[in-house]
Amino acid sequence: MNKPSIIIQCRFNSSRLFGKAIYPLVKIPILVFLVRRLKENLDQNFYQIILATSDQKDDNIIEEWGKAEDIPVVRGSKNNILKRYIQTMKIFPSKTIVRVTADNPLTCPEIIKWLINEQQNKCLDYVFCTNIPCGTGVDVFSNNVLEALDKENLTDDEKEHINLHILNNKEKFKTFFPQLTDERARPDIRLTVDTFEDWLKLNTLFNPNEKAPWRISLYEAIKRVDKNSIQKQQVT
Repeated sequence: MNKPSIIIQCRFNSSRLFGKAIYPLVKIPILVFLVRRLKENLDQNFYQIILATSDQKDDNIIEEWGKAEDIPVVRGSKNNILKRYIQTMKIFPSKTIVRVTADNPLTCPEIIKWLINEQQNKCLDYVFCTNIPCGTGVDVFSNNVLEALDKENLTDDEKEHINLHILNNKEKFKTFFPQLTDERARPDIRLTVDTFEDWLKLNTLFNPNEKAPWRISLYEAIKRVDKNSIQKQQVT
């Protein structure tokens, strides 16, 4: 119960970009890039990293990649993501649950640690940082609030997007939305993969022969985005 659970939600059959979880990023699947990034920066003596995918046949490949990277895999509901989290929590109990999505390969481990500390020290239901690049942050929940949500009469959207009910009813929960004040405070930058164009742009941040590219810091990623932007402006 003392280890925060870092739960990576992932499915192959994405409605926005089919199969994006295994699109290559510097020659390895996006999901693998993310898993290696988290494993190298989050000591598994203090954090547990779990892959939560659906029980659909399409997601057999997701399970295989999780096993290949030596992390536990839990399979559950396709669309009721909250139920998938509850199922994972029963197998891997924890007081603190971190939601990570597999289309965010540059999720920042340092931000994960920071938000976990905020959630635990202030005994909060929900924590989220709003002023960082899209695709680098996470949602941090108490286990109690997720269990309470599971007993609510939620809409289908609220079951799929497990923070939605909280965001729509902030007065009912103990929430906190801290903001960074350093160079990482760049909400204008997009580092997620929702579209084919997102994937192409993310690949331009790396040298094809770069070793262990998942080790890139968020500071360095932002520098590379800015450099690419300047070069593009100079060309046009």
